[in-house]
Amino acid sequence: MMRIAFLLAAMCAATLATSCGENGPAAPSTDLNTRLLSETGKVVVRVHWENEGLPGKRVEIVELGLVRTTNEDGLAKFAVPAGSYTARVYEINRGGPPMHFVDTKVTVTIGDEVRVEVVDCIPCV
Repeated sequence: MMRIAFLLAAMCAATLATSCGENGPAAPSTDLNTRLLSETGKVVVRVHWENEGLPGKRVEIVELGLVRTTNEDGLAKFAVPAGSYTARVYEINRGGPPMHFVDTKVTVTIGDEVRVEVVDCIPCV
């Protein structure tokens, strides 16, 4: 009886191994990846003072937990699914005590680019 069970298990394993060859199920299609990428939009956040981009500012898309740091031009770019989000920029000066963060609500549609301008008052420190 044990020999029959072993033989059946070996046959099933061999059948399964040969069924996953070239004629077996295909790997996930890149069509899905392409479709998901095409169903996104972009959020571009620019942090600046007097039209000069400020590098090194932390920017977050709160609902998705995506975090970037602004580049040398003061830009942080995000590819996100269509929807409504909060773009949060940290350590922004607007006069008075520094704000821990500044929030801007954005709505992104498929294939669209939403730009957010955040002024950081350098002399207000």
